[in-house]
Amino acid sequence: MRASLRSEFRKFLSVRSTYAITGFVFVFTLFIAFYVVGWRMNYHDLHDPTQLAHDVTGALNMTLFGAIAAILLVTHEYRYNTIVYTLTSSNSRQKVLLSKFIVISLYAIFLALLIGILSPIVADLGVLASGHTLVPQTLHYGDLIWRSLFYGWGYGMAGLLLALLIRNQVASIAALFVIPGLAEQLLGLLFKHNTVYLPFSALNHVINPDITNTPTSSTLSAGKAAGVYCIYLVVGGFVSWVLFLKRDAN
Repeated sequence: MRASLRSEFRKFLSVRSTYAITGFVFVFTLFIAFYVVGWRMNYHDLHDPTQLAHDVTGALNMTLFGAIAAILLVTHEYRYNTIVYTLTSSNSRQKVLLSKFIVISLYAIFLALLIGILSPIVADLGVLASGHTLVPQTLHYGDLIWRSLFYGWGYGMAGLLLALLIRNQVASIAALFVIPGLAEQLLGLLFKHNTVYLPFSALNHVINPDITNTPTSSTLSAGKAAGVYCIYLVVGGFVSWVLFLKRDAN
């Protein structure tokens, strides 16, 4: 298991896309937090005691790129046929799959922490640089931390599952953008208030549990939303595990 885990870490840290994605997320978060959120903050937001908490949850949309990193880790091997060497170098496909799961989980959590820590600090600096000050902020650290980490980890797992199920790089990335957006919006016309139980809608409710009722959505607590999303991960993970064990390496 250790050898397999070291191999996955080595692969993940040796490709340029990992650093390109991390660097882009870092720079873009700095820009949005300092200039768009902090420097240009309006009067109403300056007097909102929950503004920095909202900055964190809003910035976490960038964890989508953690899912892209997960897709690239898996699909690069199928694209260049190096999956053959990965599977033959280990005495168990389960170890390979578990190693990928651990690597992506750690990276997704790291990315969520990076965004969650940078965003409020830099936004506050932007406010100060513009000559204004925020009212004293109310931050429920425990609640905010678990929701932020779960959201980031959830997106990483979504990318991993899509890559394992589809195995094609372009198709997996396309699915990552189409399913949360167009696909779930169309399904919302059918499911109405039950739209919240769709996978990415449930994941969004983890960081936005108080979404206002609309004809196609309803509220769901962060804990229940996380539970709903975990059900999808368990089912998708089981299917991915079976296919990874049974399908050929080509």
